[in-house]
Amino acid sequence: MLAEVRRTLAPGSVVYITEVMNSSFLLDPYSPNVWKYWMAFNDFQYEQGGDPFVGAKLGNLLLAGGYRDVTTQIKTFHFDNREPARRKTMIAFWEELLLSAADQLIAAGRVTAEVVEHMRREMRQVQNDPNAVFFYAFVQARAVVY
Repeated sequence: MLAEVRRTLAPGSVVYITEVMNSSFLLDPYSPNVWKYWMAFNDFQYEQGGDPFVGAKLGNLLLAGGYRDVTTQIKTFHFDNREPARRKTMIAFWEELLLSAADQLIAAGRVTAEVVEHMRREMRQVQNDPNAVFFYAFVQARAVVY
């Protein structure tokens, strides 16, 4: 994809890319079924040819793709008691995101319906926990086409 972007942009064009860094995901209190599901989610993505950890590799990928002036920034979502409403909204969003793959993960034998149901329950418990913490980091890169 980076090669095609580079091919189609004029020299001197700037490209911005945002990518995931799934190893950074943290939900507290610890929720074992969320964690089990999350690892299956990442493993399945990797087995399908994706890379749930590609964000940290963006700098290398852009340099190897012939881009110049490559910079990366780590961005985070970190919600705790300082912003309880935003924390609750983010956890609800992530529950929906995770559930979007449930049927595929069950069909592939990566998780059971029971794990999915327990994951849902844990996500809702954490959403309503007054001391919950949600953390996730992603990478934004900027590079110039030459």
